[in-house]
Amino acid sequence: MTFQTFDTASTPAPDIEKRVKNLRDSLDALGVDGVVVPHEDAYQSEYLPPSEDRLQFMTGFTGSAGRAFVLRDAAMFVTDGRYTLQASAQVPPLFHIVSDQPAAREWARANLAGKRLGVDPHLHTRSDLERIAKLADGLTLVKLGRNPVDPVWPDRPAPPRGMVRAHPETLAGRSMAEKIADVRAAMEGDALYIADSDSVSWLLNWRGADVAHTPLVLSRAFVPREGEVSVFVDPQKVPNDLAGALAGHAAIVPEDQLLARLAGLSASKSVMADPARASDAALAAIEAEGTLLPRTDPVQRLKAVKNAAEIDGMRHAHQRDGLALVRFFAWCEENAVGATEIDLVKHLEAFRRDAGAIDISFDTISGSGPNGAIVHYRVDETTDRVIEEGEPVLIDCGGQFEDGTTDITRTFVAGGGTGSDEFRVQYTRVLKGHIAIARQRFPEGTQGSELDPFARAALWNAGFDFKHGTGHGIGAALAVHEGPASISRRGTTALETGMILSNEPGDYHTGAFGIRIENVCLVREARVPLGGSIPCHWFETLTLAPIDTRPIVATLMTADEIGWLDAYHARVRGALAGDLTPTERAWLEARTRPLG
Repeated sequence: MTFQTFDTASTPAPDIEKRVKNLRDSLDALGVDGVVVPHEDAYQSEYLPPSEDRLQFMTGFTGSAGRAFVLRDAAMFVTDGRYTLQASAQVPPLFHIVSDQPAAREWARANLAGKRLGVDPHLHTRSDLERIAKLADGLTLVKLGRNPVDPVWPDRPAPPRGMVRAHPETLAGRSMAEKIADVRAAMEGDALYIADSDSVSWLLNWRGADVAHTPLVLSRAFVPREGEVSVFVDPQKVPNDLAGALAGHAAIVPEDQLLARLAGLSASKSVMADPARASDAALAAIEAEGTLLPRTDPVQRLKAVKNAAEIDGMRHAHQRDGLALVRFFAWCEENAVGATEIDLVKHLEAFRRDAGAIDISFDTISGSGPNGAIVHYRVDETTDRVIEEGEPVLIDCGGQFEDGTTDITRTFVAGGGTGSDEFRVQYTRVLKGHIAIARQRFPEGTQGSELDPFARAALWNAGFDFKHGTGHGIGAALAVHEGPASISRRGTTALETGMILSNEPGDYHTGAFGIRIENVCLVREARVPLGGSIPCHWFETLTLAPIDTRPIVATLMTADEIGWLDAYHARVRGALAGDLTPTERAWLEARTRPLG
């Protein structure tokens, strides 16, 4: 049994057309000219349980970012550059498909001007609704009393009821009581509304099973200045012993009572809530009886800056993950040619299970040849292909361990070769971008957007780029994608000591190959250079797995870049060799031989 399935992801176009027709037939009763179908659910989650994936039901799209606008005689599907190829393959042509904001705004100006557009206020943040309202002149947003998709979704799955489990304090680093005190010290006003499930799971030292591969408990919380925290969650998910452990600290409130109880709890209080994270419906409930303080959620930073126990757990998780990866890539060297993409996923999962993984952190991206160019490719039974000798293979994967979360991407050539000249040059440029981030010292207070160009410079100089961020935050035994920090064009959060992020530049050639090289890194305080005067940070790489040196065009590398790569490989050897068999150790030594 595998952690992920390979069921066909595509939905037949006639099914989508029928669903869209049923939705359009309901517009008159709703009193609108069209509706918005977002990817997000009431928890504003990136990863959804099947019962909440309304966008997939209505469009066939299985990615983690997108939305649809459905009018009586027109429809648009919007995603971002990561999903351009995937959207064109999954979403039928009745939707006008765009993957950049200028094109979306152009369609909106032509089709939404003067229209009444229905929205479900439970699924949109207030900030999101403000952006939608500005898409066209005369556009009126109508907040609907019920979700427009649910009545036309007859076989909608039941909501998840994954049982809650305790996350040991030895791994969390701080008790629930200490974390509640930390939150109160950081918040403004009389109370704080927490809209993010991963923040609630972090706060209560809980983990759950509501969402595939991400150990979240779907929940929200209200933190008063004094007294018990109210946790909005399905009580049937919480075992009696965990519910009892909350006594004096928090009380469970059934999630279907959220809006009514939120209004009562907010009465005569100033309540801090994040308009970029909380649903419009929740903010309206707060405003009904209290005063809203629109502020950035302070829990995001508290969760992002890992404590010593969390960092130690992440180190141990990456150590075990590294052993699994060495065994997997050694297996690939002998067996990838003639295997399928699904074969690779199954073998990788087996090696991870043996290393102690309790799940994967996301569906493994196993893309060979042209499939590697699909940034968030998910192999299924219809797209699975046999891997041919000499073609590039991109593996982006991660594991969930009891003490940490991993995320890594490697690209190699099936059969152990070097690939074409074009591939080798692009591989080297991507590697140069990866190394630029990994070895860059940066001043205290630096934002991710200031570092992002370093990852792209080698590609930019040759006329190439990649349409995704360079790095995202990663949770400690939590979500593999965690805010607020990122290394990207939109990364406005200052990077602090203790934050953990990915470093993953890439390059994608439609119909040919994709390249991505990713490690997970920890922000650490740096020693001020001799003669320097400002506090600085640096990245310690946590991932322990060889980067294939065979495709590298060494003449394109600087001596400092080669020195970093050789030092990294020496550290990988030193960390893993003692736990490998002689055959595995010989493979690792060959793959980490100094390039210099």
